[in-house]
Amino acid sequence: MRNNTLRCLWRVKNELADCERCANLARELTIMLGVLAERRRSVSRWAKEYWIPVGIAPASGGLTTGDVMLSDDERTRYFMGVHALTCHAADTEAYVHNFNSQVPALFIVLRRSPSEDGHPLPWFVHSVTASPYLAQDYDDSGEDIVERVPMPPDITETLKDFVNRYHQEEEFKKRRRDKLDLKDHKFGKDPIFLQREKPAGGNLDG
Repeated sequence: MRNNTLRCLWRVKNELADCERCANLARELTIMLGVLAERRRSVSRWAKEYWIPVGIAPASGGLTTGDVMLSDDERTRYFMGVHALTCHAADTEAYVHNFNSQVPALFIVLRRSPSEDGHPLPWFVHSVTASPYLAQDYDDSGEDIVERVPMPPDITETLKDFVNRYHQEEEFKKRRRDKLDLKDHKFGKDPIFLQREKPAGGNLDG
């Protein structure tokens, strides 16, 4: 009897876990897309060339990583491979910020390929995101190439539907003013708010 009860509890636990995983998946949007980048001749005396992401391509174009799309004296455009754009319901605030810009964008992050990896190109696609916040985090690292490219219209419409389904505006909370201890303030002294803003040197005007 005890074994049967344990088996029932185990089955219920697994079913609940499966339901939770399904719910989490339902709150994610994943789109497979191709990534394009160019190797361009540099005008700098310190480098012969530089790499920059330039756009998005269909994932089902029959291309393989490293294929050359076009080439001339100034640049060579490569197909960088297929990568997943994954959007999360918890990040809709970032996507709204993206849509509020003049041109909605995707942010492509290239990372240098390890020499022992056997990758056909010196850079590979580390991430594609619609979150300008996440893109900023990558850019702050200083190790990756981060570039914004226009978001294709079909992806824009799909992501807008996703945002409309899950986005919830956060309730505005009025920030409480700091309580000032007026007892310590004597007549003839600088106002308290000036005391707080005054730099260490003493003068507000430098």
